Amino acid sequence: MNIRALFFDIDGTLVGRDHKLSASTLRALQLAREKGILLFVATGRTKEMALPLRDLFDFDGILCMTGQYAFDRNGKLLHEKPLHKDDIRLMMEIQKTDPFPCLIVEAERCFTSMHFPEMQAHFAAHGLSAPELYDIARIEKHDVYQLITYLPETSNPKLAPLKHVRITNAATFCHDVIPIDGGKHVGIRAVAACYGISHDEIMVFGDGKNDVDMLTHAGFGVAMGNACAEAKAAADHVTDDVDCDGIFNALRHFNVI
Repeated sequence: MNIRALFFDIDGTLVGRDHKLSASTLRALQLAREKGILLFVATGRTKEMALPLRDLFDFDGILCMTGQYAFDRNGKLLHEKPLHKDDIRLMMEIQKTDPFPCLIVEAERCFTSMHFPEMQAHFAAHGLSAPELYDIARIEKHDVYQLITYLPETSNPKLAPLKHVRITNAATFCHDVIPIDGGKHVGIRAVAACYGISHDEIMVFGDGKNDVDMLTHAGFGVAMGNACAEAKAAADHVTDDVDCDGIFNALRHFNVI
């Protein structure tokens, strides 16, 4: 197995219950880098929520917003796939008569459709200030890459009129709304192409429902032992729990390190 690039989900994959890289995961990343393998993050997090991971390890790049926006360690844009502007306009029209909590995610900033305590708590958990209210006039100059719905059981049905989106999730309290033809696997292929890396030279690691596409379609897929049933079923291999050396053991098992 000739692996030239590794892509990792964050929560439940790279970091476990303590929200830190374990010693074995850090060692695995270091050994992979010594072999010249490129190391990327592939997460549903917004850019500002993903950036602090660079304090834990100097990744070669980050693919965030469930695959819709990617950049290298120097900030160079590698891939972008925004939502259709008509869908954003329609979503904001729905808010006028049937409001629901929704995060609107641009490349550099996040906004909210309405103030909502669970959303504020979500941002506070990442050390970030609560987002400001969104002004639809921004859509003329700023693309939106992802919507995040809170109270998804009641919020998601209200998105039915949107024609160019699909919904996925890693967490239960909020769901990701992305382009119908987007996803982590699409972003991974685009990023790999920037480096001349082929499909069979990619290995991906994930644990959530929003990792199913990449585990199925992006090179060789490894699900964590703590992964959801859907992720395990989609993967080529199931390794150990994130807190039980799962990444290290898989990379050693396949002689990647």
